Amino acid sequence: MIEFVIALGLVGSWLTMTSTLFLMLGFGKMWGLAGVLILVGFILINQDLKKKYMQTIVNATPRARELARHIFEMNELILLSSYILSLVLYEVIQKYVQIVIRTPMR
Repeated sequence: MIEFVIALGLVGSWLTMTSTLFLMLGFGKMWGLAGVLILVGFILINQDLKKKYMQTIVNATPRARELARHIFEMNELILLSSYILSLVLYEVIQKYVQIVIRTPMR
């Protein structure tokens, strides 16, 4: 189960980053707000899975419970950092387009 949670966090962060980046590149910077909705959706899924997983490992050792809690927190941090990375990549791509494409070649 915990391997599934880690994989879900990585896939969710990848989807958050790519969808936000492509929406912003295709439709403009304001479409980055749609990425916030995607991000919130994945964070809610992560919190729901955390609640279910913590209820199923009631008899586990305290160390196992603490490790599981840290993994779920790590997933949330990965999701947040992927959204921030998509914003940074958008700015980098826009600067690249401005420098390379808009300036005349000599």
